[in-house]
Amino acid sequence: MKLIKIIVLAAVLFTSACSRDYFADEGTLNIEETTRLGMSTMDYLKSRGELFDTLTTLITLTGLEPVINASGTTFLAPQDYSIYNFFKLLYPDPDKRPATFGDIPEEDMDWIREMLKNYIIPNQQIVRSGLATSYSYTTTYGGKKARFNIVQADYLGNVNMGAKSIIFSLNVNDPVPPGQRELYLSVQVVTSDLQSTNGIVHVLNADTHIFGFN
Repeated sequence: MKLIKIIVLAAVLFTSACSRDYFADEGTLNIEETTRLGMSTMDYLKSRGELFDTLTTLITLTGLEPVINASGTTFLAPQDYSIYNFFKLLYPDPDKRPATFGDIPEEDMDWIREMLKNYIIPNQQIVRSGLATSYSYTTTYGGKKARFNIVQADYLGNVNMGAKSIIFSLNVNDPVPPGQRELYLSVQVVTSDLQSTNGIVHVLNADTHIFGFN
């Protein structure tokens, strides 16, 4: 029986992604014990295979592991379910999907590499305490303009009530075409300020975000 490894892996992750074992930004867990990982960014991602197995494989295949593990780097980690939905868009016909990661066409892997670069903020440790409701701007490793801000709302949608969270936005019109404006697509950070031995990790919402801001 033919196994399509990407899709099989993603199907498993579809189930595991439904669990919500991360804590809210204003939860009651001991922050010092929770956020100090005691390992590199990549080692942390690898230790959470139920959330990042596909992600770490793609990082390795695209040669970006040294960049993500560089000192002072902030990494916005898309969960595997986000990547699963991206592959469904990229290969809508199940019969034409690559059988293995190695079968992904080179031009598609180049595209994936460029998208991964935009989740990396080099030489800057972005933490929630350094952000405000107004926008802070920076540049990704991929050269695109990104912005961060804080939002606060409770489960009823009441503004300025409930937990605070980081919003990460990417200008998908960067560079801006003539006659057009910047166009930011946004994703919420669901677990923030994880301190690896080399930088900061923020975990992105898998329910509302498709990898690459597609």
